[in-house]
Amino acid sequence: MKKMTLGLAAAAVLGTLTFGIGAASAAPASPAGIQAAPMVETVQMTRGERRMMRHHRMHRHMMHRRHMMRHRMMHRHMHRM
Repeated sequence: MKKMTLGLAAAAVLGTLTFGIGAASAAPASPAGIQAAPMVETVQMTRGERRMMRHHRMHRHMMHRRHMMRHRMMHRHMHRM
């Protein structure tokens, strides 16, 4: 996960540097330099990372359900007044 983030950050920095050099100088930047910047490889998740993501998703779902239940109860209570 950190490798992918680091790769994306490096690609962004290289892309802005290449674009900055091309815009500042009279000669345009070479297309080869622009194409070489986004070299990002996919990284497979570990079992623990997958489990943590699943836990986070379940927690968000549970919080959403709890919020909606509370909203319904408040809505019903307002109509009874």
